[in-house]
Amino acid sequence: MKQDSRPGRIVAVMMAITIIGKAMGLLRDRMQAIQFGADTAESIAFGHASVLPRSFLDIMFAAAFSASFIPVFSMYLETKGKRAAFDLAALFISVTTVLTVGVTVVAILFAQPIFVISLGAGTEFPYGTVQLGTTLLRLMLPLMVLSGLAFSFTGILQALGEFRIPAAMSIVSNGVILVYYFFFIDRFGVYGLAVAFLIGWGMQGAIQLPFLIRNKFRFRFRIDFKDPGLRKIGKLALPVMAGTWVLPVNLLVNARAAAGLYGGEFGVNAIYFANSLFMITSGVFILSVSNVIFPKLAREAIAKDMKGFSITVNETVLVLLFFLLPLTFGLMGISAPLIALIHGGGQFGETAVHITGIALFYFAPGVVGYGLMILLSRACFALMDGRTPVIAAVVAIVTNAVLSFALAPHMEVAGPALANAIGQTLGAVVLAVALTRKGVMQWPGRAVLSIVKMVAIAAIMFATVYVTHAYTAEMHTILQVVVPTAVGGVVYLGLAMVLRLKQMWWFFGRAR
Repeated sequence: MKQDSRPGRIVAVMMAITIIGKAMGLLRDRMQAIQFGADTAESIAFGHASVLPRSFLDIMFAAAFSASFIPVFSMYLETKGKRAAFDLAALFISVTTVLTVGVTVVAILFAQPIFVISLGAGTEFPYGTVQLGTTLLRLMLPLMVLSGLAFSFTGILQALGEFRIPAAMSIVSNGVILVYYFFFIDRFGVYGLAVAFLIGWGMQGAIQLPFLIRNKFRFRFRIDFKDPGLRKIGKLALPVMAGTWVLPVNLLVNARAAAGLYGGEFGVNAIYFANSLFMITSGVFILSVSNVIFPKLAREAIAKDMKGFSITVNETVLVLLFFLLPLTFGLMGISAPLIALIHGGGQFGETAVHITGIALFYFAPGVVGYGLMILLSRACFALMDGRTPVIAAVVAIVTNAVLSFALAPHMEVAGPALANAIGQTLGAVVLAVALTRKGVMQWPGRAVLSIVKMVAIAAIMFATVYVTHAYTAEMHTILQVVVPTAVGGVVYLGLAMVLRLKQMWWFFGRAR
């Protein structure tokens, strides 16, 4: 099995691959915005119908893929060998496929009430939104089955030390969707787009099959709920499941709180487009790091190497903070021109750009909380601790729900976005406190000093971006994004070098 002795370099490769996929995702979202706008029946119906299946999968099964399968599969690899591990993987895939198919069938039968209730019963929307959205939802619900298979394959490959192919999944799926936009959208419209999404997600799993076969993985369908390995996965997955609910549940709550704003127009898609851009820009680094570090943490936990486990967690936290703090301030500084550049044009007019830019500005403070929740939850998963992520998730979800509906009448779309940021930040605090009490996270003076330096230079960078943006306000939209970003980046990295923050060299294996 491959060892990740230089995780920074592995992450750099993953990020390069992921950036291509995310850039294609941005282009996909831009095509959707230009083609359908933000306030039409097609835009609202398709946007919500495409989010629901992925949210259902995250809520019900993501814990099994990300939280419990990899630690147990890794334990089997270390203690019982590859054949036993692959037998467990085949059983896991069989069971999750049966479950996702069952949930998909039920959801198709109740598609209309699911769509209406989740979007906001009684809220006024453009004519035909509910009918169209129900049909599109039925078409796209099989995404749960296809995504479940793809995530299962990803878990196997990552546990084996293969990260490049899973990172390339979004390139394939977004490529299929972009081909549809460029060549078929005028002929088959929004219904064909739903089918293109299905094909794209199906390809995510298909591209991983040759690499599974190369590793001598052979699938054999079987169901055995008494299998001890499956029971270990289930025992960890059930209490941990709520730990993966934060993102999908918070997004649905945010959309529901925004549904009644602006006369039933703009609010929902402003939340979806801003959240998508938030996830793409921050997720490139966060998911690349966490996907590489998680199998390493799982192996250290299995070996009971708690000193190494603690070092890995603490070093990675500092690295995340070093990169996520400037990203937070950067997104806030250029939120409006970034939305205009990515989504503006066609049916996506100035009002939609303005409202979505506000949403992105208030989502941005949640970048650090989002990153730390992902990393620290996986640290708990590696320790077979499902209770702590559940508590953190409940705090994040309840905080977001209460504040979303409390702030929306006063702050409009900014309210749900800010509620999301506050909820994720509080969830991260809960995890950090719990891991500190366990002795996993440690706060020596030099680490605290490094964090203070990062916050200080990130604040200086934000001031620089703000002033630079004011000078570029009359320039082309591209320059309004590129110039402040470049100036802010130079200032941040320059000050980091002056203050000798070692985390900037992490990609080169020199962060320690």
